[in-house]
Amino acid sequence: MSRLDGVDRRTRVAVGGAVGFVGVLLLVVGWYLISGEAVAGKQLPYLASASIPGAVLVVCGFGFAVSGDPETARRVAELHELLTEAVEVGTVEVERPGE
Repeated sequence: MSRLDGVDRRTRVAVGGAVGFVGVLLLVVGWYLISGEAVAGKQLPYLASASIPGAVLVVCGFGFAVSGDPETARRVAELHELLTEAVEVGTVEVERPGE
């Protein structure tokens, strides 16, 4: 059980939205700084320090905003069950033609 389980839906959406907004700002700043450099070697620091973390923050913010929904939690649990069931079954050997 997580400490965040008790957070209500509106708070999750607000915090997730704020994190996502910061991510979008980082993406815009990274794009602006990269667009001003013609040499690919000079673009890499902006990519590493703004664009990649910005994309991660957008995904994390969205994930946090939708994680409090009971329907989402049920679907994630069902997906986890299906994936672990597939692993427990094991691999199927395939006959190759000519063997």
